[in-house]
Amino acid sequence: MKLYYYDHCPYSARVRMALNMKGIEAERVVLPADDEQTITRLIGKHQIPVLVRDDDTPMADSMGIVKYLDYLDGQPMIQEPDTAALDEWLEPFVPNLQYLGYPRWTQIGLEEFASLSAYEHFRKKKTETIGDFDEALANTEAKAREVEAQLRRLPELIDLTPTHQQPRWDDVTLFPMLRSLSVVKAVDWPEEVRAYTVTQAQRYGLDTFFDRAL
Repeated sequence: MKLYYYDHCPYSARVRMALNMKGIEAERVVLPADDEQTITRLIGKHQIPVLVRDDDTPMADSMGIVKYLDYLDGQPMIQEPDTAALDEWLEPFVPNLQYLGYPRWTQIGLEEFASLSAYEHFRKKKTETIGDFDEALANTEAKAREVEAQLRRLPELIDLTPTHQQPRWDDVTLFPMLRSLSVVKAVDWPEEVRAYTVTQAQRYGLDTFFDRAL
């Protein structure tokens, strides 16, 4: 198997969680941000992540890939719950994550932005989503306060205590988003939410960006 992914991407992190959790060997390829041809040749459009299975079939939906990997050995590990309220929480959170994250992920030495052309391609493309990167950085404080209010709601929606042994669909949904947010230094994290993020990263063999936050 081969996984094409971006390090900053929460949807990619979902799949990396599943590979690590299940101990599945796969070639892992970080694509340069300006390489849209590789994935387009596989699935007809540019979408990350993509898993190419052993039979050369490409899969492009992150949750579909996670379910495929979890059931591959006939012994699925991921448990309920799959909290509907968490999906509702994510609707306003994801745009804030993108607004704060896009200008920062490019600046912390990630492999997908290693070349100037990769950085410029990403910046031009994502400016269409969030506007000018410099302007977004200038508006950090206001947006960070919005995110803090959203983070404070999380313990009301799901159990964040690290005592559960089995991964939950809620973890697959939430942790990668929080990992990506950890690049934002201006966010004052609720202690419980930060502890959950760090614990999940350790449990599933992924890093966070807290030590590189901007």
